[in-house]
Amino acid sequence: ASYRTYYRLTLEGGRTFIVMQLPQGISSASEEITNLKEKPAELPFVNIDRFLRGLGLPVPAIHDHDEKSGLLLLEDFGDETLEKRLSHCSEEEKKEWYRRAIDLLVRFQTLGMQRKDGCIAHKRSFDETLLNWEFNHFLEYGIEVRLETKISEEDRKAIRQGMNFITYALTRLPQTLTHRDFQSRNLMIQNGTLKLLDFQDALMGPYLYDLVALLRDSYVTLPWTLVEELIAYYLQLKRSEGLNQGSASPYKIFDWMTIQRKLKDAGRFVYIERVKGNPNFLKHIPTSLSYVREAFERQEELKNLFGILKKYVPEFK
Repeated sequence: ASYRTYYRLTLEGGRTFIVMQLPQGISSASEEITNLKEKPAELPFVNIDRFLRGLGLPVPAIHDHDEKSGLLLLEDFGDETLEKRLSHCSEEEKKEWYRRAIDLLVRFQTLGMQRKDGCIAHKRSFDETLLNWEFNHFLEYGIEVRLETKISEEDRKAIRQGMNFITYALTRLPQTLTHRDFQSRNLMIQNGTLKLLDFQDALMGPYLYDLVALLRDSYVTLPWTLVEELIAYYLQLKRSEGLNQGSASPYKIFDWMTIQRKLKDAGRFVYIERVKGNPNFLKHIPTSLSYVREAFERQEELKNLFGILKKYVPEFK
Protein backbone atom coordinates (compact mmCIF):
# COMPACT_ATOMS: atom_id res chain seq x y z
CA ALA A 1 0.00 0.00 0.00
CA SER A 2 3.01 2.30 0.26
CA TYR A 3 5.22 3.87 -2.40
CA ARG A 4 8.15 1.67 -1.36
CA THR A 5 9.42 -1.08 -3.67
CA TYR A 6 11.08 -4.31 -2.52
CA TYR A 7 13.43 -6.75 -4.25
CA ARG A 8 15.09 -9.96 -3.11
CA LEU A 9 18.80 -10.09 -3.86
CA THR A 10 20.32 -13.59 -4.10
CA LEU A 11 24.09 -14.02 -4.05
CA GLU A 12 26.11 -16.91 -5.37
CA GLY A 13 25.96 -19.53 -2.65
CA GLY A 14 22.31 -18.75 -1.91
CA ARG A 15 22.51 -15.98 0.70
CA THR A 16 19.66 -13.51 0.30
CA PHE A 17 18.91 -9.90 1.24
CA ILE A 18 15.96 -7.58 0.82
CA VAL A 19 16.51 -4.32 -1.05
CA MET A 20 14.06 -1.58 -0.02
CA GLN A 21 13.79 1.28 -2.48
CA LEU A 22 12.24 4.46 -1.09
CA PRO A 23 10.36 6.88 -3.36
CA GLN A 24 11.99 10.19 -4.13
CA GLY A 25 10.13 13.29 -2.94
CA ILE A 26 6.92 11.47 -1.97
CA SER A 27 5.34 11.29 1.47
CA SER A 28 1.84 10.52 2.69
CA ALA A 29 -0.54 13.25 3.80
CA SER A 30 -0.81 11.67 7.25
CA GLU A 31 2.96 11.98 7.66
CA GLU A 32 2.80 15.67 6.76
CA ILE A 33 0.43 16.48 9.63
CA THR A 34 2.03 14.24 12.26
CA ASN A 35 3.09 16.53 15.09
CA LEU A 36 6.87 16.30 14.74
CA LYS A 37 8.41 19.69 15.42
CA GLU A 38 11.72 19.23 13.62
CA LYS A 39 12.74 17.56 10.37
CA PRO A 40 14.18 14.08 11.03
CA ALA A 41 17.96 13.96 10.91
CA GLU A 42 17.83 10.52 9.30
CA LEU A 43 15.34 8.15 7.72
CA PRO A 44 12.64 7.17 10.26
CA PHE A 45 13.05 3.50 9.27
CA VAL A 46 16.78 3.62 10.06
CA ASN A 47 16.25 5.53 13.30
CA ILE A 48 13.49 3.29 14.65
CA ASP A 49 15.14 0.06 13.45
CA ARG A 50 18.32 0.92 15.38
CA PHE A 51 16.28 1.75 18.49
CA LEU A 52 14.22 -1.46 18.36
CA ARG A 53 17.24 -3.68 17.62
CA GLY A 54 18.99 -2.09 20.57
CA LEU A 55 16.12 -3.29 22.74
CA GLY A 56 16.52 -6.85 21.45
CA LEU A 57 13.31 -6.78 19.41
CA PRO A 58 13.10 -8.93 16.24
CA VAL A 59 13.41 -6.33 13.48
CA PRO A 60 15.62 -6.72 10.37
CA ALA A 61 19.28 -5.78 10.45
CA ILE A 62 20.19 -2.96 8.09
CA HIS A 63 23.39 -4.08 6.37
CA ASP A 64 23.83 -0.84 4.43
CA HIS A 65 21.86 2.15 3.23
CA ASP A 66 22.28 5.11 0.94
CA GLU A 67 19.84 7.85 1.84
CA LYS A 68 20.59 9.89 -1.29
CA SER A 69 19.52 7.08 -3.62
CA GLY A 70 16.84 5.81 -1.23
CA LEU A 71 18.21 2.26 -1.05
CA LEU A 72 18.44 0.05 2.04
CA LEU A 73 19.94 -3.45 2.19
CA LEU A 74 18.01 -5.45 4.80
CA GLU A 75 18.06 -8.83 6.47
CA ASP A 76 15.69 -11.25 4.71
CA PHE A 77 12.97 -12.70 6.96
CA GLY A 78 11.59 -14.96 4.23
CA ASP A 79 8.11 -15.13 2.70
CA GLU A 80 5.82 -16.47 5.41
CA THR A 81 3.62 -13.83 6.97
CA LEU A 82 1.43 -14.53 9.96
CA GLU A 83 -1.53 -14.14 7.61
CA LYS A 84 -0.20 -16.97 5.45
CA ARG A 85 0.39 -19.27 8.43
CA LEU A 86 -3.10 -18.64 9.84
CA SER A 87 -4.69 -19.68 6.56
CA HIS A 88 -3.77 -23.36 7.07
CA CYS A 89 -3.54 -24.01 10.79
CA SER A 90 -6.04 -25.35 13.32
CA GLU A 91 -8.15 -23.11 15.56
CA GLU A 92 -6.01 -24.00 18.56
CA GLU A 93 -2.82 -23.23 16.66
CA LYS A 94 -4.36 -19.94 15.48
CA LYS A 95 -5.07 -18.96 19.09
CA GLU A 96 -1.50 -19.82 20.07
CA TRP A 97 -0.05 -17.65 17.28
CA TYR A 98 -2.16 -14.72 18.40
CA ARG A 99 -1.01 -15.16 21.97
CA ARG A 100 2.57 -15.12 20.73
CA ALA A 101 1.85 -11.99 18.70
CA ILE A 102 0.42 -10.34 21.83
CA ASP A 103 3.52 -11.40 23.77
CA LEU A 104 5.61 -9.59 21.16
CA LEU A 105 3.34 -6.54 21.25
CA VAL A 106 3.64 -6.25 25.02
CA ARG A 107 7.44 -6.56 24.77
CA PHE A 108 7.43 -3.85 22.08
CA GLN A 109 5.37 -1.53 24.30
CA THR A 110 7.20 -2.25 27.55
CA LEU A 111 10.77 -2.12 26.24
CA GLY A 112 9.93 0.79 23.97
CA MET A 113 8.97 2.93 26.97
CA GLN A 114 11.92 2.05 29.20
CA ARG A 115 14.34 4.30 27.32
CA LYS A 116 14.10 6.65 24.37
CA ASP A 117 17.65 7.22 23.06
CA GLY A 118 16.65 9.84 20.50
CA CYS A 119 14.04 7.63 18.83
CA ILE A 120 11.84 9.70 16.52
CA ALA A 121 8.75 7.68 17.51
CA HIS A 122 8.78 9.27 20.98
CA LYS A 123 8.67 12.77 19.46
CA ARG A 124 5.37 12.37 17.59
CA SER A 125 1.96 11.12 18.64
CA PHE A 126 -1.65 10.36 17.80
CA ASP A 127 -2.99 13.76 18.83
CA GLU A 128 -6.51 15.03 18.14
CA THR A 129 -5.40 16.61 14.85
CA LEU A 130 -4.14 13.32 13.41
CA LEU A 131 -7.05 11.22 14.69
CA ASN A 132 -9.58 13.69 13.31
CA TRP A 133 -7.70 13.83 10.00
CA GLU A 134 -8.13 10.05 9.74
CA PHE A 135 -11.85 10.31 10.49
CA ASN A 136 -12.22 13.00 7.80
CA HIS A 137 -10.24 10.80 5.40
CA PHE A 138 -13.05 8.24 5.68
CA LEU A 139 -15.74 10.88 5.07
CA GLU A 140 -13.94 12.02 1.93
CA TYR A 141 -12.86 8.69 0.43
CA GLY A 142 -14.93 6.05 2.23
CA ILE A 143 -18.22 7.85 1.59
CA GLU A 144 -18.09 10.72 -0.89
CA VAL A 145 -15.55 9.34 -3.38
CA ARG A 146 -16.46 5.66 -3.08
CA LEU A 147 -20.23 6.13 -3.16
CA GLU A 148 -20.27 9.26 -5.35
CA THR A 149 -22.48 11.11 -2.90
CA LYS A 150 -22.28 14.29 -0.87
CA ILE A 151 -22.71 14.49 2.91
CA SER A 152 -25.05 17.33 3.87
CA GLU A 153 -23.51 20.12 5.94
CA GLU A 154 -25.88 19.41 8.80
CA ASP A 155 -24.92 15.73 8.87
CA ARG A 156 -21.22 16.51 8.44
CA LYS A 157 -21.32 18.80 11.46
CA ALA A 158 -23.09 16.14 13.56
CA ILE A 159 -20.68 13.40 12.38
CA ARG A 160 -17.66 15.51 13.27
CA GLN A 161 -19.12 16.27 16.67
CA GLY A 162 -19.51 12.54 17.32
CA MET A 163 -16.05 11.77 16.02
CA ASN A 164 -14.53 14.52 18.18
CA PHE A 165 -16.19 12.86 21.16
CA ILE A 166 -14.37 9.61 20.34
CA THR A 167 -11.08 11.40 19.66
CA TYR A 168 -11.22 13.24 22.99
CA ALA A 169 -11.60 9.92 24.84
CA LEU A 170 -8.82 8.17 22.91
CA THR A 171 -6.24 10.92 23.46
CA ARG A 172 -6.78 10.68 27.22
CA LEU A 173 -5.94 6.99 27.44
CA PRO A 174 -2.56 5.79 28.73
CA GLN A 175 -0.08 6.35 25.90
CA THR A 176 2.63 3.93 24.80
CA LEU A 177 4.99 3.29 21.90
CA THR A 178 2.70 2.36 19.02
CA HIS A 179 3.72 0.48 15.87
CA ARG A 180 0.68 1.87 14.01
CA ASP A 181 0.17 -1.16 11.74
CA PHE A 182 0.73 -4.22 13.95
CA GLN A 183 -1.17 -6.77 11.85
CA SER A 184 -0.74 -10.15 10.18
CA ARG A 185 0.99 -8.91 7.03
CA ASN A 186 3.68 -7.09 9.02
CA LEU A 187 4.48 -10.08 11.24
CA MET A 188 6.79 -12.60 9.58
CA ILE A 189 7.49 -16.14 10.74
CA GLN A 190 11.08 -17.30 10.45
CA ASN A 191 12.29 -20.52 12.09
CA GLY A 192 9.13 -20.59 14.21
CA THR A 193 9.69 -17.06 15.56
CA LEU A 194 7.71 -13.88 14.89
CA LYS A 195 9.60 -10.99 13.29
CA LEU A 196 8.40 -7.40 12.95
CA LEU A 197 8.32 -5.19 9.85
CA ASP A 198 6.92 -1.83 8.66
CA PHE A 199 7.55 0.13 11.85
CA GLN A 200 8.76 3.39 10.26
CA ASP A 201 5.53 5.22 11.17
CA ALA A 202 5.76 4.34 14.89
CA LEU A 203 4.68 7.03 17.34
CA MET A 204 3.13 7.51 20.75
CA GLY A 205 -0.49 6.39 20.84
CA PRO A 206 -3.35 4.90 22.89
CA TYR A 207 -2.25 1.67 24.54
CA LEU A 208 -4.98 -0.37 22.80
CA TYR A 209 -4.31 0.91 19.26
CA ASP A 210 -1.95 -1.87 18.16
CA LEU A 211 -4.14 -4.54 19.76
CA VAL A 212 -7.06 -3.33 17.63
CA ALA A 213 -4.82 -3.42 14.54
CA LEU A 214 -3.95 -7.05 15.34
CA LEU A 215 -7.34 -8.44 16.39
CA ARG A 216 -9.55 -6.44 13.99
CA ASP A 217 -7.24 -7.12 11.04
CA SER A 218 -8.82 -6.49 7.62
CA TYR A 219 -7.11 -9.62 6.25
CA VAL A 220 -7.91 -12.22 8.95
CA THR A 221 -11.39 -12.40 10.53
CA LEU A 222 -11.67 -13.66 14.12
CA PRO A 223 -14.90 -14.48 16.00
CA TRP A 224 -15.73 -11.99 18.76
CA THR A 225 -15.53 -14.73 21.41
CA LEU A 226 -11.85 -15.29 20.53
CA VAL A 227 -11.21 -11.54 20.35
CA GLU A 228 -12.61 -11.14 23.89
CA GLU A 229 -10.39 -13.96 25.12
CA LEU A 230 -7.30 -12.40 23.52
CA ILE A 231 -8.12 -8.94 24.90
CA ALA A 232 -8.26 -10.52 28.36
CA TYR A 233 -4.89 -12.19 27.75
CA TYR A 234 -3.36 -8.84 26.72
CA LEU A 235 -4.81 -7.05 29.76
CA GLN A 236 -3.50 -9.76 32.07
CA LEU A 237 0.04 -9.20 30.72
CA LYS A 238 -0.26 -5.42 30.91
CA ARG A 239 -1.65 -5.39 34.43
CA SER A 240 1.18 -7.60 35.63
CA GLU A 241 3.47 -4.79 34.47
CA GLY A 242 1.51 -2.12 36.31
CA LEU A 243 -0.85 -0.75 33.65
CA ASN A 244 -3.19 1.93 35.00
CA GLN A 245 -5.93 1.77 32.39
CA GLY A 246 -8.05 4.54 33.90
CA SER A 247 -11.77 4.38 34.63
CA ALA A 248 -13.01 3.45 31.14
CA SER A 249 -13.72 -0.21 30.37
CA PRO A 250 -10.96 -1.54 28.08
CA TYR A 251 -13.61 -3.45 26.08
CA LYS A 252 -15.52 -0.22 25.47
CA ILE A 253 -12.34 1.59 24.47
CA PHE A 254 -11.40 -1.34 22.22
CA ASP A 255 -14.68 -0.79 20.35
CA TRP A 256 -14.17 2.97 20.12
CA MET A 257 -10.63 2.44 18.86
CA THR A 258 -11.97 -0.11 16.36
CA ILE A 259 -14.39 2.47 14.99
CA GLN A 260 -11.61 5.02 14.52
CA ARG A 261 -9.06 2.60 13.07
CA LYS A 262 -11.33 0.67 10.72
CA LEU A 263 -13.11 3.72 9.33
CA LYS A 264 -9.67 5.09 8.52
CA ASP A 265 -8.71 1.80 6.87
CA ALA A 266 -11.85 1.75 4.71
CA GLY A 267 -11.19 5.29 3.52
CA ARG A 268 -7.52 4.53 2.98
CA PHE A 269 -8.28 1.52 0.79
CA VAL A 270 -10.29 3.76 -1.54
CA TYR A 271 -7.51 6.36 -1.52
CA ILE A 272 -4.94 3.68 -2.45
CA GLU A 273 -7.08 2.69 -5.44
CA ARG A 274 -7.94 6.20 -6.64
CA VAL A 275 -4.65 7.99 -5.96
CA LYS A 276 -2.04 5.22 -6.08
CA GLY A 277 -3.78 3.10 -8.73
CA ASN A 278 -3.81 -0.05 -6.60
CA PRO A 279 -7.29 -1.68 -6.35
CA ASN A 280 -6.12 -4.74 -4.39
CA PHE A 281 -7.36 -3.45 -1.03
CA LEU A 282 -10.92 -2.63 -2.07
CA LYS A 283 -12.05 -6.20 -1.32
CA HIS A 284 -11.18 -5.66 2.35
CA ILE A 285 -13.58 -2.72 2.82
CA PRO A 286 -16.62 -4.92 3.77
CA THR A 287 -14.63 -6.67 6.52
CA SER A 288 -13.35 -3.36 7.89
CA LEU A 289 -16.83 -1.85 7.95
CA SER A 290 -18.36 -4.98 9.49
CA TYR A 291 -16.03 -4.51 12.49
CA VAL A 292 -17.20 -0.90 12.76
CA ARG A 293 -20.87 -1.90 12.60
CA GLU A 294 -20.42 -4.54 15.33
CA ALA A 295 -18.59 -2.05 17.55
CA PHE A 296 -21.27 0.60 17.09
CA GLU A 297 -24.00 -1.92 17.92
CA ARG A 298 -22.33 -2.65 21.28
CA GLN A 299 -21.89 1.03 22.19
CA GLU A 300 -25.11 2.78 23.15
CA GLU A 301 -23.31 6.09 23.74
CA LEU A 302 -22.52 6.31 20.03
CA LYS A 303 -25.97 5.50 18.64
CA ASN A 304 -26.56 9.03 17.29
CA LEU A 305 -23.31 8.99 15.31
CA PHE A 306 -24.09 5.49 14.04
CA GLY A 307 -27.58 6.57 12.99
CA ILE A 308 -26.25 9.41 10.84
CA LEU A 309 -23.56 7.25 9.23
CA LYS A 310 -26.19 4.63 8.39
CA LYS A 311 -27.75 7.15 6.01
CA TYR A 312 -24.59 7.08 3.88
CA VAL A 313 -22.85 3.72 4.44
CA PRO A 314 -24.75 0.76 2.93
CA GLU A 315 -22.74 -1.75 4.99
CA PHE A 316 -24.27 -0.27 8.17
CA LYS A 317 -27.91 -0.78 7.16
